[in-house]
Amino acid sequence: MARIDRYIALALLAFSIGYGYLAWTHPLLPFEARMPFKPNTLPIGLAGLGVLFSSLIILLPKMDDLSKDAEGYRGFAWGQALILVAMMVAYALLLRPLGFIASTTLFIVAAAWLLGETRHGRSFTIGLIASGLIWYLVDNLLGIYLVALPAFLAELL
Repeated sequence: MARIDRYIALALLAFSIGYGYLAWTHPLLPFEARMPFKPNTLPIGLAGLGVLFSSLIILLPKMDDLSKDAEGYRGFAWGQALILVAMMVAYALLLRPLGFIASTTLFIVAAAWLLGETRHGRSFTIGLIASGLIWYLVDNLLGIYLVALPAFLAELL
């Protein structure tokens, strides 16, 4: 692997160790102590996977045949990636005013269009079903309140 890959893996290793430490030492509420799935379970698992995979990248020998990239970072669609990151920020800012279902559907449709999807009806249908299903699971099954509707509709209902 290229030297830059190992530097990135080293940075990911440091981040994962710090993330895992913070997740492990985060204080839990008294009723969360005996829960089978705690608020820090997923972050600890993600940190463990980050440590594992970044360590593998650092420790494994070079495999040039598997990691050849003709253009490297120069061939990456930087503009498209930056627009997608800006869309993620806009999505986070629109969650409260538009509600979870509308903002998530809008983000999925816009991201699909940006990435080259031409069937907008299919993107809208998938976005609406996915956001509705995720809202139902998080709100009703996990008990985490999410604002489902836009603010002006929630006031009317």
